[in-house]
Amino acid sequence: MRSLTALLIFLGCLALAANGCAPREEVQRPDEDRLYAVPDFSLVERSGRSVTRQQLMGKVWVAAFIFTRCGGPCSQVSASMARLQHDLADQPGVVLLSFSVDPEYDTPKVLQEYAGRFGADPKRWLFLTGKPETIYPLIRTGFHLVAQPNEGADRTPGQEVLHDTRLALVDDQGDIRGYFQATDPEDMGRLEEKIKTLVQERS
Repeated sequence: MRSLTALLIFLGCLALAANGCAPREEVQRPDEDRLYAVPDFSLVERSGRSVTRQQLMGKVWVAAFIFTRCGGPCSQVSASMARLQHDLADQPGVVLLSFSVDPEYDTPKVLQEYAGRFGADPKRWLFLTGKPETIYPLIRTGFHLVAQPNEGADRTPGQEVLHDTRLALVDDQGDIRGYFQATDPEDMGRLEEKIKTLVQERS
């Protein structure tokens, strides 16, 4: 009798699963894609002013990681950011940030010149630099992405730094909501849709 009862309970569970039922606590919540909280930071923008995480609260922002003497995909990453600037021109609550992964070389003046090549609006697209001991831990343990200087035979002109080409999408509470490959047009399309969703959540 006990075996029959157990069998009936098991079959009942299978029926519930087949009908798409799930316990209340397993239903997906809207915030389940909150991956990590970006830690506090204070970096120098190309204009010379300081930019902090706190100043970005209340805005949806996208972080890219590039360096100006890059001979690899940085130009494509920045071109993708320029496309975002264009496509999201009607979204005033969205900010773009490019973090230099070569901060000793990328001074504010150097970043200013680089930003001009991509038509970066200084009010909506910021370029940040700082000390290596601040930048690298922020990227690695804050954004959970790769950034490190190349050494030895790997360090050649244009290849001074190994870094991620993914963009990090951060919501108005400072939480990372996803990563998107800047060199993949389809992924960039998904990023734009996700940005619009986060803007709607904020309003």
